[in-house]
Amino acid sequence: MKTLIATLILLSLSINANAAKVTKVSGGKALIDLEGDTALVGDQYFVIDSSGKKRGLVQVSKVQGGRAIATISKGNVTPGSSLQRFQGRMSAAPSEVNSSRGGSTTGGGKKAWGLMAGMVNSSMNVKSSTASMTMSGSSFNLVGYYQTYLDKNISVKALAGYETLNVTGTAPSGWSGGTCAAGSSCSADIGYLGMNVLIRYSFARTKTMEFTAGGGLGFLFAMQKSSNVLDTAKISTNQTIVGTLGMDWHLDKRTYVPIQFDYAMFPDNNTSSATQMILRAGYGWKF
Repeated sequence: MKTLIATLILLSLSINANAAKVTKVSGGKALIDLEGDTALVGDQYFVIDSSGKKRGLVQVSKVQGGRAIATISKGNVTPGSSLQRFQGRMSAAPSEVNSSRGGSTTGGGKKAWGLMAGMVNSSMNVKSSTASMTMSGSSFNLVGYYQTYLDKNISVKALAGYETLNVTGTAPSGWSGGTCAAGSSCSADIGYLGMNVLIRYSFARTKTMEFTAGGGLGFLFAMQKSSNVLDTAKISTNQTIVGTLGMDWHLDKRTYVPIQFDYAMFPDNNTSSATQMILRAGYGWKF
């Protein structure tokens, strides 16, 4: 009887043990020693830490001999972790796994923040009662940002900081607006506290690159302003419609270089309209 009981206990332990183990983690992949377990491509495993808690989820992408390579789907995966085969639908797993850490280098589901500097090319059309004039110019800006993914491909990015609009031009014949006379130099130099809220779609990914496109709105609050062609008393707030293209160059699982091109359109009014092309680049941290 004692022998039978011991046999049943050992059998139970062998069935419930997490035989497979993670031996190496690199580039969003985990190398698994199956330790006698049988795995197929597509099989999913929970990652179990030394206290028995589930810390991640991996999916087998290649099996060779007694080893397998798995893609890290969610969570924090470290060498030495044991594995437990995942039974059931994928949708049942997220509540048991911390999805804000680990994963592939360019995958969604992460939050990030960073800093970006931008080079701005502005164009403005100004009207008076007798003529119109086109002005243009370049300037710089500096913003901080926060972004979060709503799902694997859709993210929200909010940028806030110092935005600028700097344009100059020569008043045409018959010009009668502002304090600049016909044939003289006209200018507008405005500094804003600005905020842009963008919805982005990730349309292509490689191992280290993520390409996005989207759009949103900008909100501008004038901080400093000077102009001899515009009525500065009427310059206080403004809104823009923004289209954006971006590329995130992921250096590792925590840091990346964001590069972004924005096209911003100021709404027309009775005296002026403007557009801006902004090329931004910076440094970001995921968490």
